[in-house]
Amino acid sequence: MKWIIVLAMFLSLCAYGDDDHHRFPMDLHDLALTKSQLRIVEEAMKEYQYSNRRFHHQSKKDQEALNALFLSSSFDAETFRAKSLEREKASIAIRTRLLEKLHSVLSSEQKRRYIHHLKEWDND
Repeated sequence: MKWIIVLAMFLSLCAYGDDDHHRFPMDLHDLALTKSQLRIVEEAMKEYQYSNRRFHHQSKKDQEALNALFLSSSFDAETFRAKSLEREKASIAIRTRLLEKLHSVLSSEQKRRYIHHLKEWDND
């Protein structure tokens, strides 16, 4: 998922300091985060990465269950729909937790800049 790439890039950029001569895709340096904001954003991104890894691990199991439903002699559309919606809701919940945490620490201008990043990352 794109968000894992976003997180990995963000964490690697934060780990190597402020040598920001190039603008890498998914680079959040232009948000001009304070040290306290950076600490909160890093923690939120780490939690997001952990949750997203767990989601993908579970998602593989869920996909196997969905495949089994499809391969059965009769297709149970309601069960398929319910399991598919559960997966989507879990993914949305993970992203919502991240955005909620970021929303609480970013200024209005930083939020506008972050939206630009979301659009950029979603188009990749």
